[in-house]
Amino acid sequence: MVMRTVTNDKIFTKEEYIQHELHAETRSEFINGQLFIMPGEKDINNKIAFLLAMFLYQSLNSKGYSIFSHDIKIGIPGENCFYYPDVFATREERKEENQYIKYEPEIIIEVVSPSSQITDSVDKYIDYTKIPSLKYYLIVEPETILITVYERTVGSQWEARKFTKLNEFVALDQLGLSFLVSDIYQDVLNVH
Repeated sequence: MVMRTVTNDKIFTKEEYIQHELHAETRSEFINGQLFIMPGEKDINNKIAFLLAMFLYQSLNSKGYSIFSHDIKIGIPGENCFYYPDVFATREERKEENQYIKYEPEIIIEVVSPSSQITDSVDKYIDYTKIPSLKYYLIVEPETILITVYERTVGSQWEARKFTKLNEFVALDQLGLSFLVSDIYQDVLNVH
């Protein structure tokens, strides 16, 4: 298991964190005043995140969504936590106070790596599902065909579906979109 790396012992305020991130050479996530360095990622992770961001842009931009990838943070309501998702979409209105941190994502996607597997599957799942606007949380494995879709259902319950076959459609009905698993993997795993 890979542990998350704390940048130092200093406890930061939200404002100090935002200022730190504007000038830092590496990105850090913020959990209860502590900064956790974001690990680097493989090219395959970046390519999958790019493909998913492009898909969301093509599907949701005309519906009033903004799509963000890697450098905009998500704030967890009622928590002192800020994360950098790989990709997310929101219809949140742009304001002075949310230029660096968004609070109303409707879909969040994380492309996991060995160093983020547990954090993405446990810690972030727990925190992301606290966001009232969130409808979907997707976890994508880059080196094997596996997409886990967590969907908020009636009564704010969360259900998981797993997709492991290239010919399966991933339907995200609450957003009015779907995609074929092979659309995400064919270029990165050289499968057809």
